[in-house]
Amino acid sequence: MTITNKFTLLFILLIGSLLRFYNYLEIPYTHDEFSALFRTNYTHFWDLIKYGVMPDGHPAGIQVFLYFFISIFGKTAYLVKLPFLVSGILAIYFIYRVGSLWFNETVGLLSACFLATLQYPVIYSQIARPYITGLLFSLIAVYYWTLIVKNNQSKYHFSLFVMFSVLCAYNHYFSLFFIAILYCTGFVLIKK
Repeated sequence: MTITNKFTLLFILLIGSLLRFYNYLEIPYTHDEFSALFRTNYTHFWDLIKYGVMPDGHPAGIQVFLYFFISIFGKTAYLVKLPFLVSGILAIYFIYRVGSLWFNETVGLLSACFLATLQYPVIYSQIARPYITGLLFSLIAVYYWTLIVKNNQSKYHFSLFVMFSVLCAYNHYFSLFFIAILYCTGFVLIKK
């Protein structure tokens, strides 16, 4: 990576961060977030699973994360949204890494630029729901999957791929479906 590309990536990450943190302290909860927050008002973990997760239909990952996060930091909107904003910024970095691995650094930078500035990923980075975390976990899984398939890397990379695949499974059904497709395509691309 050249020094120019490093500064370009840092500039893209800065712009992505500024867009995500714009008016950060004033971003209100959405109805979808209220729905998730109301389902964290249980004193026992089993009640959370039985009454908060099972009726919702989403996998338990984000709901369980919110349950423990809120028990530590409270329900202040800007604190609850912070891990999701950070996930959105990390997704910019990992789309750069995947684009660079698959094609070249220019593709990685262009992909990062689009993810940093398009309205859809910016908005979903500001919402405490499983959408931006699903993107981040999927991108990290793709990154390690690519290292395994292209370079026949170590068991360490395989362990990280499995870990982020499991996070995808607990995050949302769409990210689980994506990981299943990713895993199956690996059998087509991997060397005998």
